[in-house]
Amino acid sequence: MTFGWRLGALAVSFTLLFSVLALRMWSIQVTSTTEYDEAAQSNLVKFVDTPAPRGQIRDVNGVLLADNRNARVAVIEGALVSRENEDQLVRNLSAFSGRPASEIEELVDEARRRGDRIEVVAELTDDQVVFLSEHPEDFIGVRIVETPVRVYVLEELAADVIGYIGRPNADDLEKPGVKPTDVLGKAGVERQYDGVIRGDSGRIKYQINARGEILAELGEQLPSPGATVFLTIDSEVQEVLETSLGQGLQLARELHQPGGCVPSDEDPGCPIRAVGVVLDATDGSVVAMSSVPAFDPNIFVEGVSNEEWERLNAQAVFNNFAIQGVYAPASTFKTVAYIAALEEAIFPQEAQTDADPYVCDGLLEFRFNDGSPQLYRDWLEAGHGDIDLHEGLRQSCDLYFWEIALKVWNGRNTDFDQDLLQQWARKFGFDKASGVDLPFERSGLIPDEEWFTTAQRETPLLVRDSPWAGGDVMNIVIGQGSVLATPLQIANAYASMVNGGTVWQPRVVDHVETAEGTVLPNNPLAVTQVELADRTVQLLRRDLQQVVNGDNGTARSAFADFGENVAQVGGKTGTGEVIKGSDTEDGAVTQDVDNALFVGVAPINNPKYVVAIVIERGGSGGRVAAPTAARVLQFLLNGPEGVTDVFEGEEAD
Repeated sequence: MTFGWRLGALAVSFTLLFSVLALRMWSIQVTSTTEYDEAAQSNLVKFVDTPAPRGQIRDVNGVLLADNRNARVAVIEGALVSRENEDQLVRNLSAFSGRPASEIEELVDEARRRGDRIEVVAELTDDQVVFLSEHPEDFIGVRIVETPVRVYVLEELAADVIGYIGRPNADDLEKPGVKPTDVLGKAGVERQYDGVIRGDSGRIKYQINARGEILAELGEQLPSPGATVFLTIDSEVQEVLETSLGQGLQLARELHQPGGCVPSDEDPGCPIRAVGVVLDATDGSVVAMSSVPAFDPNIFVEGVSNEEWERLNAQAVFNNFAIQGVYAPASTFKTVAYIAALEEAIFPQEAQTDADPYVCDGLLEFRFNDGSPQLYRDWLEAGHGDIDLHEGLRQSCDLYFWEIALKVWNGRNTDFDQDLLQQWARKFGFDKASGVDLPFERSGLIPDEEWFTTAQRETPLLVRDSPWAGGDVMNIVIGQGSVLATPLQIANAYASMVNGGTVWQPRVVDHVETAEGTVLPNNPLAVTQVELADRTVQLLRRDLQQVVNGDNGTARSAFADFGENVAQVGGKTGTGEVIKGSDTEDGAVTQDVDNALFVGVAPINNPKYVVAIVIERGGSGGRVAAPTAARVLQFLLNGPEGVTDVFEGEEAD
């Protein structure tokens, strides 16, 4: 009896407890639903990132090159778009912006999917701002925001160095922290230093309801602007370089065809572009760098039509040919053999010293391994007469340097390493990227036996008993054949030759200054020190000076009207074969097509500047590239008042 009473009491207790629990659950689910729903709706929080202003870019003197301006834009806030009003929003936005409804629908879907903001109308007018402000109910999920817009202050000036910006591509989006709405550097300094230029995004915290409507702004973390980048570029020198390249290109086109020509497949001889570099030989700083034709990087901010994009892209203007263009350095490369000759005592058979005479009659016969002869003709068909090493460089005698190459070839593996000339070229930075702080730099090429063997095996273009022969070394010694270098490599090699052997790593950025004022220097870096006798350096400077100032110098005509301080200028001309002239069906002979090159050094007694010029398909180095460089050197030595227009000189190598 007692046990049954206890069991009944326990059952009653459990029944009461479950009744209370059920009553509480019913209360929560039924009577308090509205209360909790209202609380939930009023406590949704959304974070929206705000873009940071990109850091400024200034030249070495502080001149502003790239900046920002504020623009009012309409954006779709993905998390704030009301689903029930989406169709109406698409229709209204399409009518407001003038963009197709299908395009607006895609933007709205993308914005909601990512939960982020997407720009839908840029550069709102005052009337548009007023309209959106007065009709918020028709544009739920659309907001007016101020956003920084990139401005390239001097437009085309130094565009190759500065670069441009754009939205992330698929590869960019795989990088940590990159969002589809970001703006990234795509080329030049904008790309290379994007991590410090971009800054840190801000964040706004909103309270929203379940329908995505903003109830309140709960706080904002302001964006941190990017750092300011100070270049080594001098904008005044840059302007002179770009103007000179334009004049030099026009000169080359007029020489090719009276009145000028337009590059086309029908006229492969029409000059294509002009490229130039001004380098500080004392520390590797790039003072100026450009390719012409150029482009205005503002088009990537303001938008460019398909027709304009196709026109510019066809001219490859978005490539920086100073570091991406590879050219046969032609006779500018003879300084490598000149130095090797002095340092290794390599001279033609009849010359035992650098001052012994050699007879250059304009024609040299070379026999291949199978005994078959090949005639090599100097660029000056009549030859240069009695010359030594120094006159050989001043007059750019091919035969003299061919004899140096043959001396190495014939003495290979006994008196000399067969790749001796290549070794010297690599000491001065050829055959590898210079390491300049710009993207997409190419390395060029100094071919040797290994390269020729591989090339012959993979692409057997030459049918002969050996893929590597003395004729190849003869091509290499005059910078032809398979030898390739960028204009920056050529300039940097000359800088190291005339400064006593220090090979600097070129740089376009001098220092970075953070928004907080911290200065981060980009100090000059010496890559290596080439051991050169003082005599070698002094003789090279003297002979380069005579290329410009000597009676027989190949650049003398180009500098005839240079003015004061011409005696402080040295240099070397070059003419690189691009297309060999050939017989046509009607019996005519097409003309050779050559690149024009010149490297100038000033002041020659204490070198500070090296100016390297390449004019693609421009013809003679002495006639076209040298006067183009002369104009830049005039500015560097004589100031703005001493600068003249590019003029036509005499035909020379």
